[in-house]
Amino acid sequence: MFYFHLARNQRRNELLHQQHKPGADQQPTNASLQSQRMAKCKNCCKSLTTFIFSRVGLCLLVVAYAFGGGVVFQFLEGPHEGAVTEVVQRRLHITVEKLFNTSEHAKVLYQTNWTSMARRILEDYQQELVRQTKRGYQGERVDDDGNSAKQWNFAGAILYAITVITTIGYGHITCKTSYGKIVTMIYAIFGIPLMLLCLANIGSTMADAFRFIYCHVCCSYCNMVKKRRNLRALQSVELSHNPPSTSATSESLPGLSTNATEAPPSTNVVEFVDNFNMDYRKTTIPISVTLSLLSSYLILGAILFSEWEGWRFLDGAYFCFVTLATIGLGDLVPGKSITSTQVEGKLVICALYVLFGLSLMAMCFNLMQEEVRAKFRRLGNKLGIIDDPNFW
Repeated sequence: MFYFHLARNQRRNELLHQQHKPGADQQPTNASLQSQRMAKCKNCCKSLTTFIFSRVGLCLLVVAYAFGGGVVFQFLEGPHEGAVTEVVQRRLHITVEKLFNTSEHAKVLYQTNWTSMARRILEDYQQELVRQTKRGYQGERVDDDGNSAKQWNFAGAILYAITVITTIGYGHITCKTSYGKIVTMIYAIFGIPLMLLCLANIGSTMADAFRFIYCHVCCSYCNMVKKRRNLRALQSVELSHNPPSTSATSESLPGLSTNATEAPPSTNVVEFVDNFNMDYRKTTIPISVTLSLLSSYLILGAILFSEWEGWRFLDGAYFCFVTLATIGLGDLVPGKSITSTQVEGKLVICALYVLFGLSLMAMCFNLMQEEVRAKFRRLGNKLGIIDDPNFW
């Protein structure tokens, strides 16, 4: 006790001595403030990084990346598309004027001479049209006021950006300028890994949500039947461990305690209760359910796009399958037809259909992977290859 008081007094004297030193308290305070600021900065950076790479942050980052790409590509390719369309329209007016002048100045209109001159004029226009098509002309309609339905509008640019980062690549519109091609390569280098990471996280989250719905909603009847079966088995187990002769035996032998006849709880009872209270994350979804879900989404998209574009149902289903499988042949694209109306709205809905469909594909692949693992695990247990039930 004496040594304790001595050490405490010595520590107090040292603190008082440090307080009387000039500038002794100022230097540690500045250092501590700087360390606190550094710690706050590190915590902020850590929190920002955690949010960005979280599920919600990744979704927002992908959406912002797609919108940013749409803005950039529209800025790079929009003026070029307008210039090409203007050249084609100007050449068309010149061609029409030449044909009119040929007919007007001819004193005698011979079919052979007029046909020969008209063919030369139309061949010149055809060659110019081919040159402008290579530069990016897509046959846009132009009204009387000179306004054309542009392919590189904001919705079309967003769809192009999404097809780049999802590796679908329809090819219905492509960058024709040098800057557009360079930006596309850089955009894909960073966008494709980001999209794959986002799809992996969203797929696992949607798989957990679907397991929860399947376990608590779709299988409610199955759980009720299983509960009744488990309760019957529980009653049979209790009767087997507590026979009716136990009470008579205890009454005839007063020296024995009644607790001696009680059996320990059976492992079967615990197994029944554990099976009934199983976590929904351990529930495996049948492959038939996931395939039915994918088929329903494909059929819904086929009906939607076939009604909009005037396609056959087979063409709509073909487009949806090629899109969600990231094949992207590009022979059928919504809004590509010259007679299409409300092109921007269709492109936006097509982009949403692609994003949600790819997330649904990732979810179904996750569920099917777990189901296949569970089947092989059960097969290995039956064959004696796998002893640990939690293996794999």
